Amino acid sequence: ECGIYAEYGEFQTVLHYFNQINLSMLAPVSGFRKLNVGSKSDAPPPTSLKGTRLSLHSSLQQTSTGIQALDLVLGNGLNLSSATLFIERDRGEYTPQFARHFISEGVSHDHTVVCCGERVKQWLETLPTPIQQDEKRDKEPDLPEDQLKIAWRYKRRIQARYSHSYDLSKHIPSSQLTSCHVIPHSTPAQEILDQISDHITKTDNVVRIILDRPFFPDLEDSSVFRFHYQLRQITTTKNSVLLCTYPDCIPPSLSFSLSSLYNNCLTINSLPRDKTSVYRDYHGIINLNKVDNMCSFTSPTPDMSDRFFKIQRKKFVVEKMHLPPDLSETVSRSSSTNSGVGGCGGTGGASALDF
Repeated sequence: ECGIYAEYGEFQTVLHYFNQINLSMLAPVSGFRKLNVGSKSDAPPPTSLKGTRLSLHSSLQQTSTGIQALDLVLGNGLNLSSATLFIERDRGEYTPQFARHFISEGVSHDHTVVCCGERVKQWLETLPTPIQQDEKRDKEPDLPEDQLKIAWRYKRRIQARYSHSYDLSKHIPSSQLTSCHVIPHSTPAQEILDQISDHITKTDNVVRIILDRPFFPDLEDSSVFRFHYQLRQITTTKNSVLLCTYPDCIPPSLSFSLSSLYNNCLTINSLPRDKTSVYRDYHGIINLNKVDNMCSFTSPTPDMSDRFFKIQRKKFVVEKMHLPPDLSETVSRSSSTNSGVGGCGGTGGASALDF
């Protein structure tokens, strides 16, 4: 705009434009800022939303997926106003585990959770319970005011957990799910959009939206893509995070359109339960098809495009696949020294300098 004005010589308009800029926005951003200098007021400073933190790659706020290992792959969490697409392959029996952790993380932080789909009621009945920290670790000693002169920046810092670990053997009682709202899967598309928009506009808190196979199997490319496009317009306006699941049998054209519309795209593959397979310790693979980072020139680049997951009795584990360490002791030191290969001194035999 400034370039257009300058091209026609309207310098007064350009000067008026720059005068309207809030120069306070151009000030350098600091990680800590001392508030109420010279005042002994104990009023808490303005803080971020509960269960969020600033991204390391951009200035956006992030929230957790409920799985700490998956947060690291996605750039330490999900950016607010972002959308994540899960594509289910084979039986699709492990995708609900990711959705349950996503919902449980929202319940733990008192986020507004909006669910729509055939399986969401079953998910709400089997949400894993967060593992509480030791009370001794959470309790901090109360120090006098004169002992906090050096560490003033930590004085009013609110110690809140960004993400939790969950116990799969225990479930969250239904009495604690007051912040969860279920939309019937048979609801028309426009009414689903209206209800989601109402939940987003009525609160300043984080809104977590979970869509489980919307309109499946009656998928028409134009109508379904129009629904997701309008949904993305709604979720990008305020503090919301969207998670959607689809099976891999959807039309390829729709799959390509949705992958370009969503910020993150992951494929969940189930592994056969074969005791002779090299993957016998794992239940499935996570393929990172797309990991996008908003408001940044660079996106998170994980060292591996795949992650393996397994379900234990009390824990859902996501980790890298690696070969086990070679701990065999078949080759003894005496046989290796008698092989005629010299050590550091360049001589063979059992010398003190041989390794």
